[in-house]
Amino acid sequence: MLPILIAGGLLLGPRLDFYADKPYDPSVPKPESILHYGPGEKVTVFRDQERTIMQIAQAAKERVRIEEYGQSVEGRPLRVAIIGSAQNIARLPEIRREHEQLARGLGDPSKTPVIVWINECIHGDEPASFEAGMWTLYNLAASRSARIKNILDNEIVILNPVYNPDGHERFAVYYDSVATGSSDRYAFEGIEPGAIYGRLNHFRFDMNRDRVAFSQPETKQEFAEYLRWNPQVYADQHGQVGSYFFPPTPMSVNTNVDRDRVNRWYDVFGTATGKAFDAHGFEYYVRDAFDLYYPGYLDSSTTLSGSIGMTHETDGGARIASERRDGSVVTLRSGIQKHFLSALAVAETAAQNRQALLESYRDFKRRCSEGKAVGSFQRVVMQSPDTRPLERIAAQLKSAGIESYYAGPIAQTDTHDYWSAAKTPIPSPGYRLVVDLAQPQAALAKALLEPSSDFEPQFTKEQVAKLSAVPDGERYPGPEGGEFYDATGWALPYAHRLKAWWCESAPALQRVAAGNEPRPIPPKSTIGYALPYSDQEDALAAFDALDAGVRVTLSTRPMSLGGARYERGTFLFLADRNEDGYRESLLAATKHRNVSLIPLTTSFPDSGTRQGPGSESAILLRKPSVALVMGSSERLFDSGAAWFILEREFHVPFTPILAEALASADLSKYTAIILPAGASVASSTRLREWMNEGGCVVGLGNIGWALGSGEAVDLDRVKDPGRDIPGSLFRAEGDSRSFLTMGYSPVEGTGLDFAVPISGNTHYLARKEGGSIIRFAQDAAATKLLTGWEWPNETEKVLAGTVWLQEAPVGRGHAVLFTHDPTERAMWPGLDKMLINAMLIGPST
Repeated sequence: MLPILIAGGLLLGPRLDFYADKPYDPSVPKPESILHYGPGEKVTVFRDQERTIMQIAQAAKERVRIEEYGQSVEGRPLRVAIIGSAQNIARLPEIRREHEQLARGLGDPSKTPVIVWINECIHGDEPASFEAGMWTLYNLAASRSARIKNILDNEIVILNPVYNPDGHERFAVYYDSVATGSSDRYAFEGIEPGAIYGRLNHFRFDMNRDRVAFSQPETKQEFAEYLRWNPQVYADQHGQVGSYFFPPTPMSVNTNVDRDRVNRWYDVFGTATGKAFDAHGFEYYVRDAFDLYYPGYLDSSTTLSGSIGMTHETDGGARIASERRDGSVVTLRSGIQKHFLSALAVAETAAQNRQALLESYRDFKRRCSEGKAVGSFQRVVMQSPDTRPLERIAAQLKSAGIESYYAGPIAQTDTHDYWSAAKTPIPSPGYRLVVDLAQPQAALAKALLEPSSDFEPQFTKEQVAKLSAVPDGERYPGPEGGEFYDATGWALPYAHRLKAWWCESAPALQRVAAGNEPRPIPPKSTIGYALPYSDQEDALAAFDALDAGVRVTLSTRPMSLGGARYERGTFLFLADRNEDGYRESLLAATKHRNVSLIPLTTSFPDSGTRQGPGSESAILLRKPSVALVMGSSERLFDSGAAWFILEREFHVPFTPILAEALASADLSKYTAIILPAGASVASSTRLREWMNEGGCVVGLGNIGWALGSGEAVDLDRVKDPGRDIPGSLFRAEGDSRSFLTMGYSPVEGTGLDFAVPISGNTHYLARKEGGSIIRFAQDAAATKLLTGWEWPNETEKVLAGTVWLQEAPVGRGHAVLFTHDPTERAMWPGLDKMLINAMLIGPST
């Protein structure tokens, strides 16, 4: 495709010279000579960027090294370019070792270069950063100016040219196929189809929100590479906003970053970047919109890891040219040149402050390693009777570079219970996963684990003042919205629904081996096998067995057989229900699930009991056939999280279908149909008939389509819902009688409490008629907030008596309706069993 010229050759605003740092090494090719077009004349595809990066690196071997650190979901290589002076490049292994020492709060910073990481294109449809990376690399590789020489003598620049190659390729190939260069506000090329939406990766995740869950392969691999190098500065380049943004950031700033330290450095880098922009007449803004509270961003996660992490947002780049409301035109080239300018400004400022940056980084890491950065929050203990949920959270913490270990009984008394907020001892029974906060990643560990939320007093005062600044009941113009850019509550022990305590001290503990224990092959039984349900792997093993042709029975009431008690929800694989050879099929189907099959010695109930495998309370499960409504013929729904969880975490088969199928297709082949958040569907006669015949529909948020007289269930919406809740976790009560809560046990006392996410202001009242499986306490005075922000004197009252999970019988089938998406960002594994139960058990009850 030839480069596109903007209509009339129009380009408003200053034009930057990409080759101002003269002289240049003539042996290093310019990007134009490889691409055959200049900056901003076309959106570059991955293959052409790859050729450009590789040819520049090959011609500048003394200054540039290319390292591949992983692969995207679709198999594209993930690489970084490492740039420095010839002397620094020659001793890269030694520099890495020196920075490993600094990351532990040790070492001498006087003789090692500072490391600056520049990240491009985490959002694939923000191409200005993707393009800018090529010109940034060329200048660092080829310029022989005194400015570039000083940068490379004093620092290593690590350039990630594309964090999200899969999303960018979707966008770039589509955009180039329709682009004409028109700047008209209604030009066809300005429409990005929902199925394309290049901002997101293959599974349609926003990876600049993924550093809490650490769910996506690209996230895990990039952060592992980041921890190999331990940079002092991390600049993440984005688009597109109304003007260019760079730090300082607004409140709220996560307290664990050391706010004073970060704000001082933001002033240094912001002043320098502003000076560079002023010299070229470029517009910009600071201290607005992009906060640093949620730890899942790239800038916040790296700042919590000791770097000075920052977000840069440019105002050009979604299209080759776009007309603003005032008639001016912003171009892809203008976005590229601003990212190019800010990247070099950050690199130059870091070089000028090399010693101070290294000392600041080392001192921050020393305070982390010594436990001084976390105050009295010295240890977190998570406990479970089953190692498997602990293994999952340990793996998540490991992806964040956070160390954990298993320990024996803990006798210390300065232990605070997460769920009761009381100072209580840790009971002996169970497995214990321990995180001692005296470690290099202490700040990030505390941010991810702590049960409380710490907003600046000034920030809190300003938010509350907005609420009280208008007369009671006024709707127009009403109060200003809160200054929350993203979620405010996520504490991992709550997210995994684990018993947990935080401790004021961290005395030495006896470390024990636990986790990943091989499960023994059960001996043969003439009766069959029981699989108690305590972890999601148990239910998924039953799913696999059914898929392999093994018939599975579910006990809906407790049983006592041969002196052993089996709780409700136990899966049974009975010889009398299966053909010869079923045992081998069962073992083959479940061998990857890490489950313990128990051979039954009798079907006869113990004395004083009457429930057994042959009782009516033991029901036969249908072989599951799950459909996920991915989208309509017009757009993709918010189905990425459910897609990812089904495919990569549950490893269960499913069929992705169009929404139109609900009204026109034969649905009898499916036992469960999942409707993701954002699904704009209408309840159809065909869907209702399918539910009447035993189908189970599962709604993951935005459930209005299922509500109302004549629909699945009639729920009353809260009439005065108050202000939007900015993504917080609240305590809700579960109904232990429901099939949806099978596999769960109490985390506190005898009741079933859950930590559930709430955002926005759409709430429904629990039904007196029943079926409100997860609901909030009716008492408005009962504290429901676990972690995050709530509006004083409002949120607790609004949520009182509302429902979070509603189940309604429809004929022989069910509608299972989550008012908020339990799969969102794959952040809430403690809720996964409810989704599995809906798919596996719902069609059979």
